Amino acid sequence: MRLDEDDVATLHQQLTWLTKREGFIQRRLSQVGIVDEVLRGSLEDSFERLRHRFVSAIHTLPVEQADLLLDVFALTPETENITELMTRREFHGAKLGRGVDTVRTREAAALKALHSRLVTGRYAQAPLVLDVPEMHGGLIYEETSTLIVVEDRRWQATYEHYTFVNMAGELDYVTIGRSYPGTVTPSSTGAFKVNSRDVDGAGWNDHFWHLNTDRTAVEPMQDQERFDLRFRITPPEDGSEPTPMTLGSRALHHRSLLFTLRIGFVGEHPCSIWKFEGASPYARPHTANEYNRVQLDTKSTATMTLRDVHGGLFNGFAWNWDA
Repeated sequence: MRLDEDDVATLHQQLTWLTKREGFIQRRLSQVGIVDEVLRGSLEDSFERLRHRFVSAIHTLPVEQADLLLDVFALTPETENITELMTRREFHGAKLGRGVDTVRTREAAALKALHSRLVTGRYAQAPLVLDVPEMHGGLIYEETSTLIVVEDRRWQATYEHYTFVNMAGELDYVTIGRSYPGTVTPSSTGAFKVNSRDVDGAGWNDHFWHLNTDRTAVEPMQDQERFDLRFRITPPEDGSEPTPMTLGSRALHHRSLLFTLRIGFVGEHPCSIWKFEGASPYARPHTANEYNRVQLDTKSTATMTLRDVHGGLFNGFAWNWDA
């Protein structure tokens, strides 16, 4: 089994997945943990309550977008028994006198708008409503998602995905810091290039410069627009032998409305793994117990999803290789 950029779990990815096949039904919702997390207020919430919240969020969008998404997710009486996305798109297009390609284009924009509603909780039945002023640095981090891949005890790669809104006027680049050495490579299909700098005694700063549509020149990010930043970090090629990895965590520089961290194990699995939330570097637990112990899923992955994570404190996992 291999894990790569396509395995980074995000809310947008899972919303897109939910539009396919039978749409928004109980069996499929149980397979998308991030969507479930943003809809759920209690472990006792029924599927019907989660469904009502989802529909409530959709109805906050402009009528044209709401009608489209209700059809696409099979949430209308006319589409609930249509088991293929393409057929639901054709049905919606026929109502408007439009082709499937037009519906698909409008669907992409509507899903981005729904993403914002869900992460902020700005809809009538939301389990959690977040106050979102202009944040430090003029950026609103709607979602951050990280996948750390560990193969046979050694770190192999980290894949990062940030969805943010620029509220600082024109902005040339964003900076993300890290405390460990590595080679940073932006996604080849994205709109950013990177310039990494040593920070004396404090790690590295990765400056991600925004590119134009043709990826031929730097172009400022415009005010109040949403951006997707994807990149991977791999071990430096300096000839050093990597040590066994026993910790995977993140302390964000900015508040994130939705935070997901996944640790994927390829080959050997740890004997025990445990989680921690909102911990200082000196308060991270060193052993598993009945309250923090975590089981790997069928993909040998541990996953944590949190709402409204503020910067400065660590959230993540630790593990032991030997009993």
